[in-house]
Amino acid sequence: MMNSVSFWTVHFIPPGTATTAGDPMNVLFLNSCRTWGGGEVSLTQIADSLMSRGHSVTVACRRGSALHHRMNDSAVNLVPMRFGGDFDPFTILALARLIVGRKIDVVCVHTEKELRVGGVASLLAGVPVIVSREVDFPLKDTFLNRLFYGRVASVVIANSFATKNTLLISAPWLGGEKIHVVWKGVDVRRFRLPASGRLREEFHVGEEDSLIGFVGRLDEQKGLMTLLEAMALLVERHRNAKLVLAGEGNLRAAVQGFLRSRDLDRHAYLAGFREDIPEFLRGIDFLVMPSNWEGFGYAAVEAMAAGKAIVASHVSSLPEIIDDRRTGLLVPPRSPEMLADAMVTLVDNPQLRTSMGKAGARKVENVFTLSTMVANVETLLLEAASLPRTAGGGGNFARSHSAGWRLLSHWLL
Repeated sequence: MMNSVSFWTVHFIPPGTATTAGDPMNVLFLNSCRTWGGGEVSLTQIADSLMSRGHSVTVACRRGSALHHRMNDSAVNLVPMRFGGDFDPFTILALARLIVGRKIDVVCVHTEKELRVGGVASLLAGVPVIVSREVDFPLKDTFLNRLFYGRVASVVIANSFATKNTLLISAPWLGGEKIHVVWKGVDVRRFRLPASGRLREEFHVGEEDSLIGFVGRLDEQKGLMTLLEAMALLVERHRNAKLVLAGEGNLRAAVQGFLRSRDLDRHAYLAGFREDIPEFLRGIDFLVMPSNWEGFGYAAVEAMAAGKAIVASHVSSLPEIIDDRRTGLLVPPRSPEMLADAMVTLVDNPQLRTSMGKAGARKVENVFTLSTMVANVETLLLEAASLPRTAGGGGNFARSHSAGWRLLSHWLL
C-alpha cells in the first residue's frame, strides 16, 4: 500500500499517550538505501511479521529505490520520499509530520544518516528512536555520534556480538547496557524443499562436477578477488570444480576480466542478481563466503537452512554463525591458499559436506529462525514504545531538554 506524505493535515499528539507492553504499536521504519541487500531483506521480513502480530507498520523509503519497487504492492504503509542531507530541514519536517500524523509509537533507523534526520524528527514529534547497527565498523568518536547514539537513541540494536564488541571498543561512552544483540533469522520453510536440478541445467554443470556457490554483492567487502585466486588454485587440483556467483556489484567487470585472463570461463559463471536464492542454495554442493568483513552474514544462515556446508572467513559475525569443523570451515581472510585448501577438503569429502549441512540446519532451527528474531525485535520495540512520551522522544537528550523541544514542536507541527 503506497501513500504520499501529507505535510499540512496533522495535529500534535499530547505527551503521555505511550503504548504499554502487549498493546498494538504503530512502528515507523526508515530506509534511505538505494539498493537491495541483507538489511532490506530483514526489514521486509520484520515488517510483515509485526503486521501479522497485530501491529501497524509504516516504511518510509527513498523514492525510486529497490525497496520502494519491491514493497509497492505490500500491505505495509509505504511512504516513498526524498532523503536530503544529514540535517536536511525538509526531510526532517516531513518525517516529523509523518510521525505525528500516523500516531507513530517508535521509530527504527539503520544508518547514521537515518539516525540524524529520524532522530531530530523523533525529538520534534515526541517519540523514541531505535537505531540498528548493521555493520561491524568502529564508531567514530565525534560530537554528533556521542549526541545521537549516546543521547538521542533510546536503544541500539547490534546484529551480532562482534558488532557490539566493536561498538564498545570504539565508543566505550555508549555503555553496554544500551546495546542489545539481535541475530537475524530466516523462514526455514523456504529452504527445505529438495533441489530441482535447474541450477545445474542452467549453467551446464554435470552431476559429476562439484558445484560451489557464492551469494552477495560483487565488491571489495565480499573478498571476490581472494575467491577467484583460490578458485584458480582449486581448478589446478580439481578440473571438475565449478563456481556460480549470484549477485551484482562494482567488481563485475574486474571479475569477468580475471576469469578471461586465467582461462576460468568454463569453471566460474556470473549468475547476476537472483530472486530464487532458496532454490539456488539448494542446488549447490556448498557455499563459499570469503568476506573481508561482514554485516551479519545472511547468506551463511540461508545456506545452513538449506542444509549446506560453508567455507568462510574468520571475520565479524561469521564465527558466531558457523561452528568451525562442525557446520563449516573457517579460514583467515585474504588468504587464497588457505581458502583453496578448505574448498578442496569439501570437494573431496561429500560425506563431510552432508554431515556439516545437517548440523547447520539444526543450528538454524534452534538459533536463527525468523520467529525468534521478530520476537526479540518486538520486545525491544514494546519496551521503547512504553517509555513516557515527551516532546523530545525517549532518549536522555530529550528528557533533559523536553520543554524546549515541546515549544519547537508545537510551533512547527
